[in-house]
Amino acid sequence: MPSSLKSKYGLKRPSAWLVCWILLGWALTLSGGRATTLNFDPDWKFIKADPPQAQMENFDDSSWTTVSAPHTFNDTDTFIHWSVAAQGGEIGQWSGRTWYRKTFLADNAWKGQKVIIEFEAARQVAEVYLNGHFLGKSENGFMPFGFDLTSYLHFGTQPNVLAVMCDNRFGKNNPFPWNDPHWQPAHGGLYRNVYLHILNPVHFTLPLYSNLGTVGIYNYASDLKPDSAVVHVEAEVQNETDHDVGLSYQGDLLDEGGHVVLTLTTSGNLKAGAKTILTANGTLSQPRRWSPDYPYVYTLRSQLGSGQTIWDQQETPLGFREAQWTMSQGLFLNGNHVKLHGWGQKPTDEWAGLGAAMPDWMHFYTLQLMREAGGNFVRWGHCAAGPAMVRAADQLGIVTEQPGVDGEHDATGYAWTVRLAAWRDMIIYYRNNPAILIWEGGNQSVTEEHVQELTSVVNQYDPHGGRAYGQRRADAIVEKYSQVSIGTEGQISPRLPTIEGEYDREESPRRVWDNDSPPDFGYLAGKGQTYDLTSEQYALNEITQYLNKIGMPSHTGGANWIFSDSTCGGRNTSEVTRASGEVDGVRLPKEAYYVCQVMFREDPQVHIIGHWTYPPERNVKKNIYVVSNGDKVELALNGKSLGFGQRKNRFLFVFPNVAWEAGTLEAKAYKDNQVVKTDTLKTAGAPVALRMTAMTSPKGFRATGSDIALIDVEAVDARGERCPTYQDRVNFALTGAAIWRGGYNSGKLNSTNNLWLDLEAGINRVALKSTLSGGPVHLVASAQELKSATIDLTSIPVPLANGATTEMPPVPAPPDFSSTQEPAMGPGPSSGANAPVMAQNLGAYTGTFAYTGPTPGAEIKPDAQNGEPAYASEQMTFAGLPSFLVGADYAQLPPKDSQYGALDLISLSVKEDAVIYIAHDSLLANPKWLTDAFKSTGQTLSFGGHTYALFQHAASPAESLTLGGNQDGVPQNPNAAMYIVFIAKP
Repeated sequence: MPSSLKSKYGLKRPSAWLVCWILLGWALTLSGGRATTLNFDPDWKFIKADPPQAQMENFDDSSWTTVSAPHTFNDTDTFIHWSVAAQGGEIGQWSGRTWYRKTFLADNAWKGQKVIIEFEAARQVAEVYLNGHFLGKSENGFMPFGFDLTSYLHFGTQPNVLAVMCDNRFGKNNPFPWNDPHWQPAHGGLYRNVYLHILNPVHFTLPLYSNLGTVGIYNYASDLKPDSAVVHVEAEVQNETDHDVGLSYQGDLLDEGGHVVLTLTTSGNLKAGAKTILTANGTLSQPRRWSPDYPYVYTLRSQLGSGQTIWDQQETPLGFREAQWTMSQGLFLNGNHVKLHGWGQKPTDEWAGLGAAMPDWMHFYTLQLMREAGGNFVRWGHCAAGPAMVRAADQLGIVTEQPGVDGEHDATGYAWTVRLAAWRDMIIYYRNNPAILIWEGGNQSVTEEHVQELTSVVNQYDPHGGRAYGQRRADAIVEKYSQVSIGTEGQISPRLPTIEGEYDREESPRRVWDNDSPPDFGYLAGKGQTYDLTSEQYALNEITQYLNKIGMPSHTGGANWIFSDSTCGGRNTSEVTRASGEVDGVRLPKEAYYVCQVMFREDPQVHIIGHWTYPPERNVKKNIYVVSNGDKVELALNGKSLGFGQRKNRFLFVFPNVAWEAGTLEAKAYKDNQVVKTDTLKTAGAPVALRMTAMTSPKGFRATGSDIALIDVEAVDARGERCPTYQDRVNFALTGAAIWRGGYNSGKLNSTNNLWLDLEAGINRVALKSTLSGGPVHLVASAQELKSATIDLTSIPVPLANGATTEMPPVPAPPDFSSTQEPAMGPGPSSGANAPVMAQNLGAYTGTFAYTGPTPGAEIKPDAQNGEPAYASEQMTFAGLPSFLVGADYAQLPPKDSQYGALDLISLSVKEDAVIYIAHDSLLANPKWLTDAFKSTGQTLSFGGHTYALFQHAASPAESLTLGGNQDGVPQNPNAAMYIVFIAKP
């Protein structure tokens, strides 16, 4: 063995390395078929620099850091900067060109085989080399991609060097609109898994189109009936030998128990060097159907052979489901009505202390939290979710809206070329996943030429997947090619069924309870910010947002924006995140999470918002808010009934002016006069100790160099009750086989990766990263005047050889269906259609309207007249309106939002050809969004002590306009009035 490899892998005796490698080589040659897929995550060399010749095989990387994928070089410099005004996102992370190198041997058993490297994604740009040979690059940042290594491999004892340059830079020279911290955090690196595939020269191809030009296996169902379904398979096969071969295909459909329930067969001949697609079909009796309530996923095990020889084997998922989208009755899945309620989430799924790089089981964990709250829908924004996230949605029953790559608006030139190729790669890679019901073509409308290109890709590569195509804020042109429209803040399409894409975009950190709770007694840091909601107010806001935006029974439903606090697009400059999540940046729930759980779940739920531990000297008397899906709620304090709550907004029960006293507060929810659920809050005593609890993968804490153990740290009283207002510092001491990654504090700079952290609302969560060595891990948490806590873990060694392992990233086991009843197929939409869902009165000329500002009350008012109120909440009336504005529709906006910055404050379209006028306060310079889309009329309006310059845009029903904030990108003026939008006949 070369001494360099001996040193690299830390093996003291060559025999130990040889045993591992011989066993791995043996695994590679079993059955003569596809030998194996190796987990290539562990043991890379990394440098956060761009040394010359780093791609060359003789380059000395011995001084570089050893890391394992998933890996980002922005794990410790994120969640540490204040949010940037105007939703700019976190911009303080290190950016530049970096390098990863892996040195490995190619066993002689690989000779004559096909060797392909697969990256699940890399940010943002990746260049890949093998032994100094440039293989190609990936620039989209989110799609899986692969390269054929075969031609440049050394076999036997001569090492191979795989080198990857990752560049996460953004800014003026960045051609890709989605590579911007407003949309996605700039977390660079190999942030998802890496696999090495060793294939027989006669093999199934992989669904990796870019660079390889292959599409893999496509399976789907048709003719879904209560007692049968037809299963189809289209399997692309490749013959890379120098002779023709006869092929036989066998596809075994396996149920969740692994039993074969249907076998498909076909055969054919394939010429030397050729590719073809083998097709087969068969009818399955009594199919079990996939739905959120019954996420049943079959596995199609495809085998490719010739005579008695098996050349290759692949497994792909298959779910039977049939979706019907209606304008007036929402979604029907397998004939049953399904109300969609869930969240938007960034596909980076970023986590404080870890950035975008984390093991698969943690992505499952995030989606499991959604599911436990009753969520059955996720919209990934605005780029594609990764394989682990999509598999989790399959397994958990979460209807998925999957985009390609986009920021907002259309792309041009080279950026469009990359975006369209990424869209194609995404469709091909994920077209077998049953959870995906919507392909999202973009976060905004595009040209007709571009939407034709996008939909033609769907028609070519997923013509039978039973999925809808849609775009957010689609105009009439885009909607001609769509089956659904994706709205914003309650926006409803008059032409297509609408899926809500983003509602409830307010912000509030988890640490702030209410105005009566220490240590700050309110959200002091939020004063003067865009949002100053306490956790209690934010939770109450969930109810009105849901009911007003998507709660109508006939509304399809959609996505609350967003699930976990993100470093993208924050608006409160006193926070290190956009605190719009129902959970924070380490997935600890806010009170809003439990409110959603009440509204979204159908089983009995009740939750008392807040806590019951107040300082006695404050003599707190406050409204107690209880949420429940029951008929009524009774509240008791220390066993004494306080009566039944005043029911408001369907789910909210209010108990006014309850005087605090120490003890137990209990809420009882009733259904049909029977208690169906209770919730209690107890007054905590003085904090006396810390308590720690660990969470690891389903296989424990794995010594892969990238696995994570999560540790919850709480302050508790003498009875073990968490102290909900404790927000003091905790110090940590770590020894053993783990690397400290810590957590974060939501309202503090530079809090990540320190060996100390404040608890927030009595609890916080920290992360430990595994090493490659394995062994015991010992963590101590201490705080002034509290008893310390200790926790011991074992990092379990993983069998590694040559920087690879046959152990795949662990994820939770699929659900057990042995004792569950499948829902029967429903009757589908009723023939007597209800009225189409319309969220608002849109006047005579307005087609659609959505307002995303922080203040409620914006709406379209018809028939503008002198003397009518110009604004939603200020007594300023129109005067001197010119004749062409009299009788127009107008957007009555909250004047409070005149200081609010937003890239997309208003979205609107018109019913027929119309002129849109903007009256913009002359105290301000004109924002770019205004001058880009509107022309000055040369006229002004004057009323209420303000003078407004008037701009116009001739609009057609084929377009959708997005208007920004009143003072976006121009010098601020606190005396300036909000602009006014008029929609008038031509």
